[in-house]
Amino acid sequence: MRVFGSGAALACYTLLVAAYAGGALVPLMNNDSAHHAAIALHIHETGDWSHLITQGKDYLDKPHLLFWLAALSFKFLGVNAFAYKLPSLLFSILAVHSTVRLGTMLHSAASGRLAGVILASAFAFMLANNDVRMDAILTGAIIFSTWQLLAFASHDGNELKRRQHLTLGALGLALGFAAKGMIGVAMPPIAVFLYLVYLCDWRRLFDPGWLILAPLVLLFISPVLVAYFQQFGADGVKFILWSQNTERLAGERFGNAGADDPLFFYHTFLWAFLPWSPLALWSLASSLRRLTHDRFWPRARGEALTLGTIVTMFSIISLSQFKLPHYLNILLPFFAIHLAGWLPARLVHPGSRRALLRVQIAVFAALAVAAFLLNAWIFPLRDWRIGAGAAALLLAGAGFVSRWPRASRPMIVSVCVAAAFWLLLNFNFYPRLLAYQAGSTLGGKAMAMGIAPESLYFLAGGGRAASFDIATGRLTPDIGLEELGKIETSVVLYATAADREVLEAAKLPIDVLEYSPDYRVTRLKMRFLDPRTRARELRPVYLLRIRPRESGIGDS
Repeated sequence: MRVFGSGAALACYTLLVAAYAGGALVPLMNNDSAHHAAIALHIHETGDWSHLITQGKDYLDKPHLLFWLAALSFKFLGVNAFAYKLPSLLFSILAVHSTVRLGTMLHSAASGRLAGVILASAFAFMLANNDVRMDAILTGAIIFSTWQLLAFASHDGNELKRRQHLTLGALGLALGFAAKGMIGVAMPPIAVFLYLVYLCDWRRLFDPGWLILAPLVLLFISPVLVAYFQQFGADGVKFILWSQNTERLAGERFGNAGADDPLFFYHTFLWAFLPWSPLALWSLASSLRRLTHDRFWPRARGEALTLGTIVTMFSIISLSQFKLPHYLNILLPFFAIHLAGWLPARLVHPGSRRALLRVQIAVFAALAVAAFLLNAWIFPLRDWRIGAGAAALLLAGAGFVSRWPRASRPMIVSVCVAAAFWLLLNFNFYPRLLAYQAGSTLGGKAMAMGIAPESLYFLAGGGRAASFDIATGRLTPDIGLEELGKIETSVVLYATAADREVLEAAKLPIDVLEYSPDYRVTRLKMRFLDPRTRARELRPVYLLRIRPRESGIGDS
């Protein structure tokens, strides 16, 4: 029986398109996504590609690639959320393609197709294209370079092809470095090293061709190193080559989020790899059991790379004193390939297939309950077309299922459920949630009112929101009380309740143009999610028109 042909894979990707399209249109969230977009906006406005600046200050944390790509996207597509997210979406496509190719190398063509679909429908992978940080780019670069380096190590004969693979592998490592630092350089060689050591393939492990890799990587990362040197001197170069990762592992400078929870990434994985996490845990347990009984299990070639990388990197990030959920994203392709290598034999066996389907039915039930809570209680659907779209996806999935062999059906049904769930999130939950992000809401209202962007300001020392900058397409400058007292034409301020009190105490002429409730939407708490207590968690934010002193109310 054929397992998961190309037609079934195409059907799954088709089901996911609508969900990804919705995520690309969701406004940027404070703090990270909108903050990073504002750094790219500074590059776009100033033309200074060497210096990373946030709120007028030097930014020493992440490298340049995301900011460069977003600034380039702003240049061609304008300043908007979609333009910022597009580079990450393209790298996600690269990640899926690379996962397919690497899965094919390690297992089979069917496993490669399965791995690509599993990755594309994993919750954290989809979220990385919604709330965009560096992770989609980093994940794409890591799995691409792993594929290319393994192709170099495995290829015999054509020396030109081997050099091409090595050069592309070095480029992938450099892109990973330019996205998030040394983790992008370290992880793919670790994966290939573990693979070759397990196979005792000393000839390929000590291939003299590897000596070219380091100079190539250094050449490709030189633009980033030069930019760090220009902005920060030798300390900046030292930071990105060494201090950035050691400080995160030690919990220095960046804080110690998750330091007291040694199981942080274990329970994060349970939701991050949905709808596949129960099957992934089953496959990992099965592989570990086999390897325990036979240390050099002869058919474990694929598992040597994926399982070895998962165990090694999972242990490292779990020991870190600074943990965030999206740190797990770089391992998602390896989980996908490992699961895809394990599934085919189970999918063709009727008894095993029924067991897999029972597990997935339990996952579907849990997701149905979550979808109901999110879209019927927390933010009830207001547009029947969104519910109809989710229902249409489920019906389309049912139609697809009837066309392919039984071995493909559990996979298609799982993708169908994930796609419908995310369509509801991206077209209902997130838009409704972001109505409580005052920066994007008031920025959109300012543009709809026809307020000139150059007349918009933040109060110096007061509230500000990077999402307001992206919504208005301009880095909003500060203005102080003394300057406000001397203005000759009206200006409009983004102002918190505290800012309004300061302005009123200064007896400046004020008109309230717009109001928006505000909440930090990336830190959801039950008191906010519960409609009965939500109002108590909201803070008022305003668009205030400040008129010149001695002017009439109608002055604009």
